[in-house]
Amino acid sequence: MEPEKGKQVVAVYLRYFLSPSETFVYRQLIGISSVFEPIVLTAFPCNLDLYPVDRLYAKGKGLVGRVYTRLQRMATGRYTSITVRQRNYWKEKLAENRVGLIHAHFGHFGLDMLEIAASLGIPLLVTFHGFDASKLLRDPKYTRELKDLFDYAHVITVSENMAERLAPYGAKPSKLSVHYIGVPVEDFEFVERRPLGEKIKAGEKVEFAQVSNFVEKKGHRYTVEAFARHLKEYPKHRLTFAGDGPFRSEIESLCVKYGIEGNVRFTGRVVKGQVSELMRDADVFLHHSVTTKDGDMEGIPTVIMEAMSTGLVVVSTNHSGIPELIDDGVEGYLVDERDVDGYVRVLARLVNGDPGMPRKAREKIERKFNMSTQNLALQRIYKKVIHGPVD
Repeated sequence: MEPEKGKQVVAVYLRYFLSPSETFVYRQLIGISSVFEPIVLTAFPCNLDLYPVDRLYAKGKGLVGRVYTRLQRMATGRYTSITVRQRNYWKEKLAENRVGLIHAHFGHFGLDMLEIAASLGIPLLVTFHGFDASKLLRDPKYTRELKDLFDYAHVITVSENMAERLAPYGAKPSKLSVHYIGVPVEDFEFVERRPLGEKIKAGEKVEFAQVSNFVEKKGHRYTVEAFARHLKEYPKHRLTFAGDGPFRSEIESLCVKYGIEGNVRFTGRVVKGQVSELMRDADVFLHHSVTTKDGDMEGIPTVIMEAMSTGLVVVSTNHSGIPELIDDGVEGYLVDERDVDGYVRVLARLVNGDPGMPRKAREKIERKFNMSTQNLALQRIYKKVIHGPVD
């Protein structure tokens, strides 16, 4: 298929295309399509009914290929590798489609594309999202290969904090852009709610919510501990956990241990429409992000942006890039990671909170984290990387 006349073709690469937790990739792909013509390269296509694309080129690994790359990594000490068949197939498709830029999401997937891009002389852009700029930095094989990646590729980080973390590993300021992913504000409309302080002072029920997978870095345990103490003074308040994951049963048991299971509900996994409905019915959004034992960190969780877009009062943490999203006491509240005492104090502050905070939160999203605006910024980054120079 010939590319649309006048549009530069760009290839978007993820090893897995596409997990529902990575909807932001699809939103970007659609967002740049007015100016560029995207194709997708992947090893493992999935959920294409949710994320349809016109041109997708998939080449996975068979048993022989998996054994080959495992042995290759052992022999060479490399962090990642692809098979000869994958390399040749994607090189063929890149040349066939006259691709002018490869955009790989996640640092380790960028390593998959490095040799291919360099051999064809195609510019490579790599977006780092979270654990690829935190947990993986503890792996010397990975960081050794990052030096070659940073020499060739242009890098995007989703926060200033992340850019600072990558600098010691060779990320060059002249070839690095901080680009906030953003959210589609039109999908998360502002909700006029009764002022939170009024509801609390009147002794009415207040709805708290958290939407996230049940994994360590989402900090559910600290939310439960703080909320259990909060309920001693405000027994009518309710908390909804939406999502699923390996820690769910542990968190459910913790609620029973504290005797608060009657005030906490678990919805299980939710889809986009359900998230919007849950946010519309809530008063406060909780998201206690923490750094895990193995060093994993967030970027800036888009779900917090979505909550702020609807005017929810957000309580989160001084973690990774979140302070770039929330000025404590202005658009929401921040506490230190795992600081349950501080968490409880902030929940108590809600009764005297700024009634203008919901509007300030919405305005912050519209101004700095609006996906339409950020997709235009991404288009400019594409043009800069394609036409250079970036040094």
